[in-house]
Amino acid sequence: MTKRFLIIAAVLITATVLSVAAFASAAPVAEVNPAPEANAQVLTVSKNDKSSADASKILESRFLNMLNHSFVYNNTFDSVEEMVNASMPALLNYRDSADDSYIAENYVADYLLNMYGVEVEDFSQINTELGYKEGYVYIIPRGFTNYSHKIVSVAANEDGSFTVTTKITSSAHDSGDITETCTSLFVPNAKSAFGYSIIYSNIGSEATAI
Repeated sequence: MTKRFLIIAAVLITATVLSVAAFASAAPVAEVNPAPEANAQVLTVSKNDKSSADASKILESRFLNMLNHSFVYNNTFDSVEEMVNASMPALLNYRDSADDSYIAENYVADYLLNMYGVEVEDFSQINTELGYKEGYVYIIPRGFTNYSHKIVSVAANEDGSFTVTTKITSSAHDSGDITETCTSLFVPNAKSAFGYSIIYSNIGSEATAI
């Protein structure tokens, strides 16, 4: 097993979740609370259609797993550099053994591609003021927040994307837990190990579809 595979495997619940081709077109679980965006279609699953229900549960689990391993929210999506820095807590197990202030670029690149569909061509432009080490990304020392999601609803949109509403609990290193609403958009992405990418995740007052 290569190190590159490990970074993908580390954010998967089971090998079943990686069965992208088998379930990429699965219908979402029928929970409608609150109402989805105007152009979304919430699909119901017949109690007699066990295979469809199973596929829906797998798709829901995939989205939930991605969200529970995501550290990118709100306007952080507006900057690739901010996305890189925000994602570092998810990759701390892959710090360089010779200098744990750095993580190899390939781990960061794989994570950003699989989670958000973002391809970074030149990491030398990331955190330039902190000094560039070829092949690595510097970890800015700072506290970070852990996030935990619970699915409220999954809605299928006409373009093949999914709008996922969750209750998110934020646990900051210097404050108590805060629970809010989060709205995330998942779009199909054949390059992602999950089969989907998170295009945005908006928390609290920003938790509205774009």
